[in-house]
Amino acid sequence: MTNDDPVLARLLDKLAQAQACWFSSVRPDGRAHLAPIWHVWHNRRIYVVTQAGSVRARNIQANPAVSVALPDPMNVVIVEGTARPAPEAAAEIQPLFAAKYKWDISTDDDYTLVLEVTPHKLMAWGADGEGRWHFDGEPDRGRTEPA
Repeated sequence: MTNDDPVLARLLDKLAQAQACWFSSVRPDGRAHLAPIWHVWHNRRIYVVTQAGSVRARNIQANPAVSVALPDPMNVVIVEGTARPAPEAAAEIQPLFAAKYKWDISTDDDYTLVLEVTPHKLMAWGADGEGRWHFDGEPDRGRTEPA
Protein backbone atom coordinates (compact mmCIF):
# COMPACT_ATOMS: atom_id res chain seq x y z
CA MET A 1 0.00 0.00 0.00
CA THR A 2 1.42 3.35 -0.89
CA ASN A 3 0.80 6.69 0.78
CA ASP A 4 2.11 8.58 -2.27
CA ASP A 5 -1.42 9.03 -3.61
CA PRO A 6 -3.00 12.07 -1.87
CA VAL A 7 -6.55 10.82 -2.54
CA LEU A 8 -5.79 7.45 -0.98
CA ALA A 9 -4.06 9.13 1.97
CA ARG A 10 -7.13 11.33 2.55
CA LEU A 11 -9.47 8.32 2.37
CA LEU A 12 -7.34 6.30 4.78
CA ASP A 13 -7.34 9.24 7.18
CA LYS A 14 -11.14 9.40 6.92
CA LEU A 15 -11.27 5.67 7.70
CA ALA A 16 -8.95 6.12 10.68
CA GLN A 17 -10.97 9.03 12.09
CA ALA A 18 -14.44 7.51 11.58
CA GLN A 19 -16.30 6.75 14.80
CA ALA A 20 -17.48 3.35 13.57
CA CYS A 21 -17.68 1.19 10.50
CA TRP A 22 -20.06 -1.37 9.08
CA PHE A 23 -18.37 -4.79 9.18
CA SER A 24 -19.65 -7.47 6.82
CA SER A 25 -18.78 -11.16 7.01
CA VAL A 26 -20.28 -14.29 5.47
CA ARG A 27 -22.06 -16.99 7.43
CA PRO A 28 -21.14 -20.61 6.66
CA ASP A 29 -24.47 -21.00 4.80
CA GLY A 30 -23.56 -18.06 2.53
CA ARG A 31 -25.82 -15.41 4.10
CA ALA A 32 -24.28 -12.03 4.80
CA HIS A 33 -23.88 -10.65 8.31
CA LEU A 34 -23.57 -6.87 8.65
CA ALA A 35 -23.16 -4.96 11.90
CA PRO A 36 -21.55 -1.71 13.07
CA ILE A 37 -18.42 -1.89 15.18
CA TRP A 38 -15.69 0.36 16.56
CA HIS A 39 -12.35 0.11 14.79
CA VAL A 40 -8.84 1.52 14.64
CA TRP A 41 -6.48 1.86 11.68
CA HIS A 42 -2.89 0.89 12.55
CA ASN A 43 0.09 -0.24 10.49
CA ARG A 44 -2.03 -0.42 7.34
CA ARG A 45 -4.55 -2.74 8.95
CA ILE A 46 -8.05 -2.36 10.42
CA TYR A 47 -8.51 -3.72 13.93
CA VAL A 48 -11.79 -4.51 15.67
CA VAL A 49 -12.46 -6.18 19.00
CA THR A 50 -15.44 -8.49 19.27
CA GLN A 51 -16.89 -11.20 21.47
CA ALA A 52 -15.18 -14.56 20.94
CA GLY A 53 -18.53 -16.31 20.40
CA SER A 54 -20.06 -13.63 18.17
CA VAL A 55 -21.55 -14.29 14.74
CA ARG A 56 -18.67 -12.23 13.30
CA ALA A 57 -16.05 -14.43 14.98
CA ARG A 58 -17.73 -17.67 13.91
CA ASN A 59 -18.08 -16.42 10.34
CA ILE A 60 -14.40 -15.53 10.06
CA GLN A 61 -13.40 -19.00 11.24
CA ALA A 62 -15.25 -20.42 8.24
CA ASN A 63 -14.53 -17.66 5.71
CA PRO A 64 -12.04 -14.83 6.34
CA ALA A 65 -13.36 -12.61 3.50
CA VAL A 66 -14.84 -9.39 4.91
CA SER A 67 -15.87 -5.90 3.87
CA VAL A 68 -15.66 -2.77 5.98
CA ALA A 69 -17.55 0.38 5.02
CA LEU A 70 -17.99 3.82 6.47
CA PRO A 71 -21.60 4.82 7.18
CA ASP A 72 -21.79 7.84 4.85
CA PRO A 73 -23.81 6.79 1.76
CA MET A 74 -22.91 9.94 -0.18
CA ASN A 75 -19.14 9.80 0.40
CA VAL A 76 -18.44 6.11 0.19
CA VAL A 77 -15.38 4.25 1.47
CA ILE A 78 -15.45 0.45 1.24
CA VAL A 79 -12.54 -1.85 2.08
CA GLU A 80 -12.49 -5.51 1.06
CA GLY A 81 -10.01 -7.78 2.76
CA THR A 82 -9.34 -10.81 4.89
CA ALA A 83 -9.72 -11.02 8.63
CA ARG A 84 -7.87 -13.16 11.13
CA PRO A 85 -7.68 -13.43 14.91
CA ALA A 86 -4.72 -11.32 16.07
CA PRO A 87 -4.28 -11.75 19.84
CA GLU A 88 -0.63 -10.70 19.49
CA ALA A 89 -1.78 -7.20 18.50
CA ALA A 90 -3.89 -6.56 21.62
CA ALA A 91 -1.23 -4.76 23.66
CA GLU A 92 -0.20 -2.60 20.71
CA ILE A 93 -3.70 -1.48 19.78
CA GLN A 94 -5.00 -1.12 23.36
CA PRO A 95 -3.81 2.52 23.66
CA LEU A 96 -5.41 3.33 20.29
CA PHE A 97 -8.84 2.10 21.41
CA ALA A 98 -8.36 3.89 24.74
CA ALA A 99 -7.55 7.18 23.00
CA LYS A 100 -10.32 6.94 20.39
CA TYR A 101 -13.12 5.45 22.49
CA LYS A 102 -11.99 5.71 26.12
CA TRP A 103 -12.23 1.91 26.13
CA ASP A 104 -9.62 -0.31 27.73
CA ILE A 105 -9.81 -3.51 25.71
CA SER A 106 -7.38 -5.20 28.12
CA THR A 107 -9.92 -5.11 30.97
CA ASP A 108 -13.07 -5.94 29.01
CA ASP A 109 -14.15 -9.48 29.85
CA ASP A 110 -16.80 -9.66 27.13
CA TYR A 111 -14.96 -8.28 24.10
CA THR A 112 -11.75 -10.30 24.02
CA LEU A 113 -11.14 -11.27 20.40
CA VAL A 114 -8.95 -8.92 18.36
CA LEU A 115 -9.50 -9.23 14.62
CA GLU A 116 -7.06 -7.84 12.09
CA VAL A 117 -8.31 -6.99 8.60
CA THR A 118 -5.73 -6.90 5.82
CA PRO A 119 -7.08 -4.68 3.03
CA HIS A 120 -6.99 -6.05 -0.51
CA LYS A 121 -9.13 -3.42 -2.23
CA LEU A 122 -10.41 0.04 -1.35
CA MET A 123 -13.23 1.65 -3.34
CA ALA A 124 -14.43 5.20 -2.89
CA TRP A 125 -16.63 7.80 -4.51
CA GLY A 126 -18.03 11.14 -3.46
CA ALA A 127 -16.61 14.40 -2.17
CA ASP A 128 -13.61 12.76 -0.48
CA GLY A 129 -12.27 11.24 -3.70
CA GLU A 130 -12.98 8.53 -6.20
CA GLY A 131 -11.12 5.45 -7.30
CA ARG A 132 -10.22 1.83 -6.72
CA TRP A 133 -6.98 0.76 -5.14
CA HIS A 134 -5.82 -2.86 -5.15
CA PHE A 135 -3.31 -3.98 -2.53
CA ASP A 136 -1.29 -7.16 -2.33
CA GLY A 137 -1.25 -7.13 1.46
CA GLU A 138 2.35 -5.97 1.68
CA PRO A 139 3.22 -2.49 2.94
CA ASP A 140 4.17 0.06 0.29
CA ARG A 141 3.16 -2.14 -2.63
CA GLY A 142 0.03 -1.69 -4.69
CA ARG A 143 -1.42 -0.27 -7.82
CA THR A 144 -4.07 2.27 -8.42
CA GLU A 145 -6.79 1.93 -11.01
CA PRO A 146 -9.17 4.65 -12.10
CA ALA A 147 -12.77 4.22 -10.94
